[in-house]
Amino acid sequence: MKKLMAVAIALSMFSGLSALSLGLGVAYENLAGPEGTDPYLAIKADATVPVIPVLDWRLGLLNVSLPKGNKSFSLGTGLGSDLLIKIPMAGTFQPYIPFGFELLKVLEEGGVMMFALKGGLGGSMGFGGVSGYLEGGINLVSISNGESHTDNAFYVQVGVKMPVGL
Repeated sequence: MKKLMAVAIALSMFSGLSALSLGLGVAYENLAGPEGTDPYLAIKADATVPVIPVLDWRLGLLNVSLPKGNKSFSLGTGLGSDLLIKIPMAGTFQPYIPFGFELLKVLEEGGVMMFALKGGLGGSMGFGGVSGYLEGGINLVSISNGESHTDNAFYVQVGVKMPVGL
């Protein structure tokens, strides 16, 4: 709880007290992924703050992955981080380019390290105080556990964002 409060305070200092928004979405992950793997659904929640007018910072808060035979649940502020580069346009539609990374390291004997880079294209559209978004892109994942290999897979995500006053 202290970690979340510290992150909320830091985010408010960067962006002002009313700029934080929380998002909830559903992603279809692992499209055209490594051979022998199937696409799967994932439920994701995140917090987004504007850094400058054309750049937002998004932190993952929740990730529930639902692949066949290997469900996983992750909660916390260390799930991944994205920079959303907004393309200025007049009107309610706001296109953006997500670029992000994720690092996971298991600190046990024979541990595993996973590093992922993410890039794509997305867009959001406001409906009053709530906005909907659609995003698609590619995940480049490098896994090392004694020997290394790299995979890439596409994803599509849809969801809603709501502003939150602190």
